[in-house]
Amino acid sequence: MITQERRFLYQPNPLSSIINWSWTLIVLLMGAIFWLEVTHFNWYTLGFFVAFAFLCWLEIHFRNITMANGVLTVSTVLNHHHLVIPLNQVRSVQQSRYRLGIVAQGKIYQFLLPRNSAIELASLLQDAMVANGVKEEN
Repeated sequence: MITQERRFLYQPNPLSSIINWSWTLIVLLMGAIFWLEVTHFNWYTLGFFVAFAFLCWLEIHFRNITMANGVLTVSTVLNHHHLVIPLNQVRSVQQSRYRLGIVAQGKIYQFLLPRNSAIELASLLQDAMVANGVKEEN
């Protein structure tokens, strides 16, 4: 069983990631457009670039999966009511190159993770399923 807290950074399913990062990129492009329209760098342009950097930091830092005490907690940027999945409710784990799919609580969850994190988290979840005596569904 897991004795320490493990934390993994993730991105939501591919479609949501594309939409979220597109909105973030719009802030950068607005700063560039404003800079080119005014023809010199000013405080408004710097504000757009700082907002872009802050949004990037938020989207990377606050999306994480924490595994500790028999619970998988998925935190998001805007929703402070994190998704909490007890490990004994995980029914299936599907891992591909950069994607991890979990069937739990009657729902399918997909996450984009770095390759090593996807492998490690899938292994930890499968070990927890074996420890709980759950047979993987297909």
